[in-house]
Amino acid sequence: MKLFLCSHFSSVGSLIKEEIENKKVAFIPTASLREGYTGYVGSARKLFKKLRAIVTEIDISTEAYSTIQSVFEEADVIYFTGGNSFFLMDQLRKTGTDGLLKKELANGKLMIGESAGAIICAPSIQYIEQMDEKPEDYSQEDDAGLDLIDFYVLPHYLTAPFKKVTEKIMTEFSDLNLYPINNRQGIVIDGEDSKVICKD
Repeated sequence: MKLFLCSHFSSVGSLIKEEIENKKVAFIPTASLREGYTGYVGSARKLFKKLRAIVTEIDISTEAYSTIQSVFEEADVIYFTGGNSFFLMDQLRKTGTDGLLKKELANGKLMIGESAGAIICAPSIQYIEQMDEKPEDYSQEDDAGLDLIDFYVLPHYLTAPFKKVTEKIMTEFSDLNLYPINNRQGIVIDGEDSKVICKD
């Protein structure tokens, strides 16, 4: 399985540019749709354009399953923006996109998860509720994540405006295998190996 998990994609995406240049990217902004600030979505679009990626943008909360399936099958890279982790996870499970994603990852495709897109890879996303408010229409009976990794990414660690809440999560969930990363770091996972890479 190939994953690149980060807090702020436009700051660190160039670290894996050889994986992105001229590639077909399925760009999923779904997590950001109910957020007030979404500047990170635009900055990610700019970086993909700079790296000459062929981007197909698709909102999994409104698109037909067959369309999502064909976009995922065509793509080399599947990218999830930041936003609300609970809204994103709910839509992934409601639409069956979680199964489509796992199938494509098993075929060796790269998933890039930014912030919420990284959080959903954990076994559970319950730990992030202090940072991401659970939507009123959240339809899942539990807080299960995709369970792609055996640790819990804590993005924006000690970074404004998340400094206090990330410190609080680190303290309250000290029994979890938390992986705090700041906006200049990314986690590369390739098969069994994982390493943190950093932008100088």
